Amino acid sequence: MVPQALIDAVRSASPPGGVAAFDADGTLWREDVGEAFLRHLVTIGWLHLAGGRDPYAEYEQAVARDKRTGYMYAAQLQAGLLEAELAAEADRFARSWVPPRLVRAAQELRAACSAAGLLPVVVSASPLPIVRAAGPLAGFTEVAGIEVRVRDGRFTDEVLHPVTYAEGKLEAVSRFGPLVLACGDSHTGDLALLSAARIPVVVAPATGSPLATEALRRGWPILKQD
Repeated sequence: MVPQALIDAVRSASPPGGVAAFDADGTLWREDVGEAFLRHLVTIGWLHLAGGRDPYAEYEQAVARDKRTGYMYAAQLQAGLLEAELAAEADRFARSWVPPRLVRAAQELRAACSAAGLLPVVVSASPLPIVRAAGPLAGFTEVAGIEVRVRDGRFTDEVLHPVTYAEGKLEAVSRFGPLVLACGDSHTGDLALLSAARIPVVVAPATGSPLATEALRRGWPILKQD
């Protein structure tokens, strides 16, 4: 349930062309759709590494070393796949994965932002193809994710900037318009975005989170990730 005071704040702070930026994983839906789709691609045999190494295990090790480069690596693992085929597979996967995991409070907040004239935008550190497939299922038409260059219809391993993680989310959102509201769940991934927003909103599980602790310190509203 979104507090009425937050809805009122959205209505009163909505300049023409303003943006409401939402993180995706853990915010719009429970769990991480990028990681789930990556595991799916490994399972169906679309991703391979030299020497028979496990692509998902390599991804996990990359994230453990450095989150930003690890999330970039997830997108780079798509290199060689046909863009159209991956988009179709992402659509099929998202249609079954996303709906049962949607966070009700985030859906209510997105609807309030739309009603107030803000442009809702998903900005995610997951690879862009799965973000494009999942975003509309949460009511979004504008999305940003980690993107690699496409050449001759196939993905390459060349990552395009900005990388939509931490401060890179701010640069990505600025392309859509002035930031008014930001909603996220990750201290490392979303704090910069929330700190720059006129209305910062945190999504957190009942057990709490590092970002929820920061929100309590700063007096930011917290929505339940139920």
